[in-house]
Amino acid sequence: MVRHVLVTLLLLPSGVTAQEAPSRACADAKTTVDMERCASRVLAEAKSNLSKYLHEARRVTTNRALLDSAQAAWERYRDLTCRAAGRQHVDILNCLSALTRRRVRELYDHYLTGTKTGVPPPNE
Repeated sequence: MVRHVLVTLLLLPSGVTAQEAPSRACADAKTTVDMERCASRVLAEAKSNLSKYLHEARRVTTNRALLDSAQAAWERYRDLTCRAAGRQHVDILNCLSALTRRRVRELYDHYLTGTKTGVPPPNE
């Protein structure tokens, strides 16, 4: 019971559920293997975008050490949240993708809006 309450509390602030779909691209996947393959591709794309936006944020920030600390804390939050919320591997992948896409948006909003960068606003 306590575990379920903790999981619920962890998910409330972020609004992420383990079932949150990574994209419409996986809607046609029929088998678990296909779903996991697709979710893995979507996560790889999200991580690639995160890397680009994080690189740009590091380039423009005045305090790279704080950004790096915040990123490390976010990564721990992401991993714990998705492990706690996911019952199946595909659920964990979907959660990781959703939180990664949100992090890209946060980086853009907090560090890159109004600056000259090599990255456009992220797609939602």
